[in-house]
Amino acid sequence: MNKSRRRRQISQHTNHTSASEILRRYCKADMSDKPANLTKMAALLVLTAIVTERTMATVSEHSILDLHTIDVDGKQYTTKNILISVGGRPFIPDIPGSQYAIDSNAAIDLPSRPKKIIIIGGDYIVVESASIFNGLKSGVHLFIRQNNILRGNEEEVRDFVSEQISLSGIEFLTEEFPQAIIKAPDGSLSLKTNK
Repeated sequence: MNKSRRRRQISQHTNHTSASEILRRYCKADMSDKPANLTKMAALLVLTAIVTERTMATVSEHSILDLHTIDVDGKQYTTKNILISVGGRPFIPDIPGSQYAIDSNAAIDLPSRPKKIIIIGGDYIVVESASIFNGLKSGVHLFIRQNNILRGNEEEVRDFVSEQISLSGIEFLTEEFPQAIIKAPDGSLSLKTNK
């Protein structure tokens, strides 16, 4: 079953608005009726769920009162920062050698800075992880399946971020995806891709 069909089924059974539907509504919405300081980009970041007082709550676009206030089940929460969780989970592709890979959660807990790291993907977490390891002076190689990162965002934003990533020293490889992770006798790892 494809992901899009599964999302529709989940949405129908839970009566919740899907994240993609909220994004579509905000992209098409006339923002003039929103509070002046609630920019289109900020609205796009508020997707489907927040964590407040260690409780998970589902929110919709109607729950956003301003940049610092939301309404959850009739109760208003005001805070300097709102943590947004879209429910995504790290994914390790089912390829030969995948047992040698780690996900973004494990990367945070590495005992030491890797000299080199390959990061696969093109979303916000991937870009952030690549930037963090680059800042720690690791050699970073960023592989993405598409022709650019941050799919779903405006091309101008995607191009600018891609350019900045390249200028920062991160090796940026597009339209390239993993086929196998190979462990050499000396313990070093290499990535075989489609190219």
